[in-house]
Amino acid sequence: MEAKAIVNKEEVNHPIKGSYRWKAIIPMIFIMYLLAYIDRTNISFALTEMQKTFAITSTVSGFIAGIFFCGYILLMAPMGHLASRKSARMIVVILGLLTGVFSSVQGMVNSVEMLVFVRFLLGLVEGGIYPAMGVLIANWFPKHERGRATSIFYLYVTVAPLIMSPISGYIVSNVHWFGLDSWRWVFITQGMPVLLFSLLFFYLIPDHPLKASKKRISDQERAYLLEQQAIEASEPKAIQEKSYWKAALNRNFIFVSLAYFMAGGIGNYGIIIWLPVIIKEFSTFGYTAVGFISAIPWLIGTIGMISIGVINDKFGNKRVLLFLLNVIAGISLLSAILVLESNLWAAIFLISITIVGGMSSSAVFMTLIADVFPANMIGGMTGLWNAIGNVGGFVGPFVVGALMAGDNKLVGVGFLSVCYIIGSVIVLFVKLRREKA
Repeated sequence: MEAKAIVNKEEVNHPIKGSYRWKAIIPMIFIMYLLAYIDRTNISFALTEMQKTFAITSTVSGFIAGIFFCGYILLMAPMGHLASRKSARMIVVILGLLTGVFSSVQGMVNSVEMLVFVRFLLGLVEGGIYPAMGVLIANWFPKHERGRATSIFYLYVTVAPLIMSPISGYIVSNVHWFGLDSWRWVFITQGMPVLLFSLLFFYLIPDHPLKASKKRISDQERAYLLEQQAIEASEPKAIQEKSYWKAALNRNFIFVSLAYFMAGGIGNYGIIIWLPVIIKEFSTFGYTAVGFISAIPWLIGTIGMISIGVINDKFGNKRVLLFLLNVIAGISLLSAILVLESNLWAAIFLISITIVGGMSSSAVFMTLIADVFPANMIGGMTGLWNAIGNVGGFVGPFVVGALMAGDNKLVGVGFLSVCYIIGSVIVLFVKLRREKA
């Protein structure tokens, strides 16, 4: 046992250079989910023009944006369970192909009812990708690397709108090919990349170090990962339940899920969907300019998330880290409300801090699941946790849309700030045995 501990310590301090998991696995996982995630960010630019095409209100727009999550939550736990037992890679590939198809089909609908139906189907197929990614990360990254790997993966949350905000803004302003409304091209063009990349993912990503060929992974790296997995499997978990139902009723899991529902679900997705609309509402800028301005908070958020990712692996008490991140998010957003009408740029900066806190906390939430559940339950419980949280992905956009339909459009933003703060308080009730004091 002592010799094994010495080897482990040396490996931790001197990670294998040029390892396949850092050169290929995490970049491919990141890009794959980044492309799949685009459909949750591009609709924020399509909403205003869609309202004109279909003559709908902000409340209906919020429902259209949020219905995605009603489908999204249905397959998360089943696909996560299947990913843990079978092939996470194949689940990602098949659902990625379907995500690309339905993303593009959104731009071809001719009624609100059809758009709602397609977005529901899009959420349904995309929902299984996330827990499968969690299984792949758990398979390829030891516990002491998982926080950094997860934080890199979770950069999709900020990088997707960072890249797509200017592109979507330009398309809405300038692209009217074949006489189609510009918002349709936002969906049609942005659904193709994930479809094509799914095929590359199938070719390059093995499910597990044991299934990787010698061309892709060295014997040294394979032995190291298998040893780390054996060590981790022998450690006691904070949640010992063998039944999914019993694990789901564990008080720690309930509190973690509720906190994520408030902060990660309602708070984060409310920002993602409505940020461009808010900027357009409180400025005189056109769509192209709004696209570039909307990218600023996501650029700052990306830098912040990288920094928090380093802290995540070194921060002993993740409960305290989650509390601080969500309090910062809530207070910053509340402060942004106070200056939004008088100083747009100050508000943009404060919203950027909100994004750093809110989005970084989601990555920390995800590492908790991998830390406290046995390996064979990670996929299913990640799916269930994320499903509960993403119910907030429907609630947030819908409630904000309804509140923005009134006279005071800032009430919707205030609602999101309160949700962040409530989420931070709920986190304090989580008691994890393996957490450091």
